Amino acid sequence: MIDRLSFVENGSERRNRGMVAAARRRPAILDAAMAVIARHGLSGTTIERVAGAAGLSPGTVVFHFATKDALLAATLAALAGEFDRARRRALEAGDPAASLDALIVASFDPKISDPRKIAVWYAFWGEAKPRAAYMAQVGGLDAAYHQDLLRLMTRLVADGGYDGVDAEAATYGFAGLLEWLWQESLAEGRRFDRKRARTIARRYLASLFPRHFAMPAG
Repeated sequence: MIDRLSFVENGSERRNRGMVAAARRRPAILDAAMAVIARHGLSGTTIERVAGAAGLSPGTVVFHFATKDALLAATLAALAGEFDRARRRALEAGDPAASLDALIVASFDPKISDPRKIAVWYAFWGEAKPRAAYMAQVGGLDAAYHQDLLRLMTRLVADGGYDGVDAEAATYGFAGLLEWLWQESLAEGRRFDRKRARTIARRYLASLFPRHFAMPAG
């Protein structure tokens, strides 16, 4: 009886260890997929390359993601979820000025503005079929993000009496500036100056909303 009970317990422990290992492999595979996409693009990404980058067998990758398309879709979803959570936390920081400043901080957090991750975004935009998949998965999040920005800009214009500021134009300008600075991050890699990027973004807001943002020095 004791031996049988021990056998059952050992079997349960093995299953638990297997479940923990499987749970750890999935994010490791997705992280490896981002690295491979950033280096080789979507067309050059293969199950074998992702497996090699993750230190796993191709069969293990296929076990978690049956096809390359499924792996790419999961990679995009994971990346989009990370960005969306960071943006939402920032946009819920409090008043509009605090929320916009928190968004600047979040946008240039090393984890969020990692050039490898930015390269994955542009990889999905660079090809027609992946771009359609992007819009299907992430288009709604992007639209909601734009509306949140517009709402904050509209409140700032009203609260500060900035009669000469168009909230929609300010929204497009701010979003475009952040994206341009992201492109610099992609081009410059480790040399990218995140402090400078935050300062530039804050100067933009200070030029439009001087009663809410102090103009950074330098």
